[in-house]
Amino acid sequence: MEQRETGPSYTWAAGSYVDLFLAAAVTQILFAVSLYWLLFVDSSLVSDISPGGSALSSSNLPMLAIGIMAGVGWMMAIVQGIGFDITPLNFKTAPFDQSLISMVAALNIAGQALMFIGIVSGDAELFRQLGLMGVTLLGTSLIMAGPLTFRFFRTRSSSLDKIGPWSYGPGFGLPVIGMMTILAWLFADSDVFFELYWTVLIDSFWGMMAFAVIFGHFHGRCNWELMDPERTHLAFKVFIALCILHIALVFANETGQISEDRVNASFSLPLVWIFLIARPDRLWKKVRDGEPHSTQMLSAHSLLLVTIVVGIYEGAFMENDTGMFYSRFLLMLGVATQAIWAAGDWLHDDHRHKSVKERKTPWPNIVSMFIAMAGIVYLFVDSASGGGELPRIELVKRLTVVFLAFGFLDYLLWMVKDAVFGYTDWQRIPMFYGDRDLEVDEEDPYGIGVSESE
Repeated sequence: MEQRETGPSYTWAAGSYVDLFLAAAVTQILFAVSLYWLLFVDSSLVSDISPGGSALSSSNLPMLAIGIMAGVGWMMAIVQGIGFDITPLNFKTAPFDQSLISMVAALNIAGQALMFIGIVSGDAELFRQLGLMGVTLLGTSLIMAGPLTFRFFRTRSSSLDKIGPWSYGPGFGLPVIGMMTILAWLFADSDVFFELYWTVLIDSFWGMMAFAVIFGHFHGRCNWELMDPERTHLAFKVFIALCILHIALVFANETGQISEDRVNASFSLPLVWIFLIARPDRLWKKVRDGEPHSTQMLSAHSLLLVTIVVGIYEGAFMENDTGMFYSRFLLMLGVATQAIWAAGDWLHDDHRHKSVKERKTPWPNIVSMFIAMAGIVYLFVDSASGGGELPRIELVKRLTVVFLAFGFLDYLLWMVKDAVFGYTDWQRIPMFYGDRDLEVDEEDPYGIGVSESE
């Protein structure tokens, strides 16, 4: 990693994604081991008795730990790495300090490591204490980074990106997610707050983030013009309104103000909106025409439709028996994870100034994630039919986790091979972002001359 330079202030942070990507690659393995451990190795944490006399399973802690390790841990590290890298180039500002980036990465790793130790310890009280320390570190890392979004917001008129509020909107949610993560662990015995946390973290924030990344790739990076510029703000406002409606309905149902579990189907409302405004007709026309794009990003977008269908059925017809588990699993690990992996892969190739036509498709990763998500759909169908109706359920559970772990391992090997040791053709300023600046006839702000064509 290059140190901060005395040149143009908005270029020094370019390339700062590598540390956070590597942190995510390592902690993904911890997440996969933790998930397998709780399900198949030592299930005592979901049946042991806490000092207060209540079962830990009833306090939601094990599920909370797994969700936080993913949604606030390694997934957040990837999107923060992307943000630290390209935001100064988009907004021509450098609000980041090198010590901040290092601290965010350290807090992220340490927080997940503490939660992992608590899970594999098998000790209920140690798990509770280490988990609280872990979520505090993770929450603090988001609270620290969140206020920087306001600085971007004030300079948004100079931004070079094409996706408008979708580029900085998720940043406003970071301090909220950070605070709610800490409170969720402290109030884990409250089913109301537990459900409220998931509606904010997964249904709203990661739904927004997943679309921002997908939209940013096809509309911005690939220049496919899926939406008119003036409509991006309207699309964002409608999405936020639908998220607020969903949160309000779920909260009212959980607190007994309304008694209709079918309101959980509102999970799919924001997703239907973003699926439609992304103009799948235009998108697939570009795909059929052979326009260059990330295949894994297309896979993430395709799974969005599956997630919508599962969310509608799970919310409307399964009487809140599953807690929207299958829908949220698909959204986080099927849609959002593949989207941020694909974005990170393309960003790294941009730094290598690698021609789009020469870029490799990570088929082992895509196939493993497809099989894992097929396993989740299989388990969903079994649960929807009453449970125990389909054969080999335990085997499918194991294979789902195994293929997830394979996807994580493949990502780790890619990081080690391409991002740690593959620096022979790496350049600090990514090709696409340098080209955009030169197109507006400004003085070359990066000092790199004319980069190769994207």
